[in-house]
Amino acid sequence: MGAKPDHRLRSKPIRRAKSLAALVAERLKRSIFTTEIRLGEVLSEEKIAAAMKVSRTPVREALTLLQLQGLITIVPQRGSIVFKPDAEDIKALVEYRLMLEMQAAPMAMKHAPLHATAQLEKAVAAMSVARETEDALGYADADGLFHNAFFEHCGNRYVSEGYEVCANRISALRAHLSRPLEMFRSRTHTEHVDIAAAFARSDIDAVLKILRVHISDMEGNYIRALGDF
Repeated sequence: MGAKPDHRLRSKPIRRAKSLAALVAERLKRSIFTTEIRLGEVLSEEKIAAAMKVSRTPVREALTLLQLQGLITIVPQRGSIVFKPDAEDIKALVEYRLMLEMQAAPMAMKHAPLHATAQLEKAVAAMSVARETEDALGYADADGLFHNAFFEHCGNRYVSEGYEVCANRISALRAHLSRPLEMFRSRTHTEHVDIAAAFARSDIDAVLKILRVHISDMEGNYIRALGDF
């Protein structure tokens, strides 16, 4: 008879370094989020490999990873194209985000109100600094930190994973459309402040009322901004 498995090994997983493909994917993703790579840009495996001093194999694998994350579309005979939505895509994306976030916010208030409040207030403070320094990308990052608070503290990994389906695309839109949407920044900042204040006082009705308008308005704002992109 064979040897019995040592069940103690289950509590000691082997930690692996990130693969080269994962590192390339992270660098490409960050380049999209910092607008070094534009929405709709066609990416060259050869140029990426040369710039990062790697072979084309990890680049190809990285692009496949980014396609799974919704940031890249790989089109036969054309190559890899960075996500760039049309009006219908934005409408669907906003509807999906609204559905999830309206559920996640009250769950976070019930599951981890103090931690969620701390993250919301940290994000609002970062937004204020970004506005004062006219740092559009910094504002976009803080915006992401704010809304991620609901999912990170909702206590349900399936809800969090559901948001991951659209999170990267939303982050890309925030980064690339921050400057075109600058005229809306004062209003959206006020909405973030009001949402955080209502959450801190456990007024979920106020949170959801402001949040619904805040997210829904992004449909028209993003579509208008993309028209000038």
